[in-house]
Amino acid sequence: MAIDTKLYINKVKQNLWADKGYDVFYYNFKFNDKRYRGLINLSDKVAWNKKDRIAHAEMELLKIRKKREDNITDDRLTLNAMMDKHLLYHEEGRWKTEKRKFYDYNVRNDILGRMAIKDIKAVHIQEVMAKLKDRGLKPRTVGRLIEVLRPVFKQAIDNRVLEYDPMVFIKIKRNKTKKIVVNATQELKKIYDAINNEFFHDPFWLAYFSFAMQGRRRTEIMMIKWEDVSFEHNYYVLRDTKNDEEQKIYLPERIKLLISEFRGRGEYVFTSGYTGTHITGIQHHIDKLKKRLENPAFCLHYLRNVIVSAMAEQGLESMHLSGALGHNDPNTIKKYLTMNYLRSSEMASDVIDTIVNVKKEEVVLDFCI
Repeated sequence: MAIDTKLYINKVKQNLWADKGYDVFYYNFKFNDKRYRGLINLSDKVAWNKKDRIAHAEMELLKIRKKREDNITDDRLTLNAMMDKHLLYHEEGRWKTEKRKFYDYNVRNDILGRMAIKDIKAVHIQEVMAKLKDRGLKPRTVGRLIEVLRPVFKQAIDNRVLEYDPMVFIKIKRNKTKKIVVNATQELKKIYDAINNEFFHDPFWLAYFSFAMQGRRRTEIMMIKWEDVSFEHNYYVLRDTKNDEEQKIYLPERIKLLISEFRGRGEYVFTSGYTGTHITGIQHHIDKLKKRLENPAFCLHYLRNVIVSAMAEQGLESMHLSGALGHNDPNTIKKYLTMNYLRSSEMASDVIDTIVNVKKEEVVLDFCI
């Protein structure tokens, strides 16, 4: 029977309307490129008041939507719908935000996003990759498409929506961007001396770059909160990491003493005195180090390259190199259930101390006021 939508004049909420007496409710929503319409008849609930009927109708609509959304074996399930389901249960974090942004901008409105996922072949994905290349995007950015889509297709296979992964043979050739660091051990010692000489009178920035000397990324350092630092047990927890994985990292004694100088100032360890939240810009201080080092290529990413090269020169095993820099290397994760970030970062810290000639028993702070 056709639904006379003109009878439902009272809008209750998005996708839900009621008739004049709030006895019968009409719903209309779209999911997986398919529209669902129907009625929720509560006219027999004579003992219920208007508020009760509205509350029940809203609950029924939620049940109806959930039933449709849980039916992921629908032959018409699109890539967009599968991605939405994937993101719905994805752990919150920076990577989820970046993944959604990338997908929405590059795939959602493309024909690929609207295709039934069971019909997608490798050629369809390669066509999107070609479009990204035509826009002048770098190979690393084009490769992000694979990183974003691969877990979605895996989830589809796990739920028997697909029998095979259309991306299994898709690879992207990336330009070699790794820079060889010559004499990394000496370079690391030089950077260490530059940091200490430049920020000798400033424990705040000396501490910041001391974290960087342990291989931490810019954002990781900025997002450390005081509640994540264990002064008693000599570690801190990184909650905002590139792979959305919480990591327990060793806290060297010298860094612990440095941050103790300004402990408790705001929520974040590196709280801005101007905004009251974490600092966001470090370029001015990077420029100071560039000048002192006479190295215009210096940045925190360059420092990470120097650190890993120097530790390799000292014989630290690749497993611990990965753990120290926060990588859950897929080649080592197969062998070890979890990456021991705490132990790896402690070992790496000992190696770095050896390189820069710092002994644990000689850690002394003497800041001029």
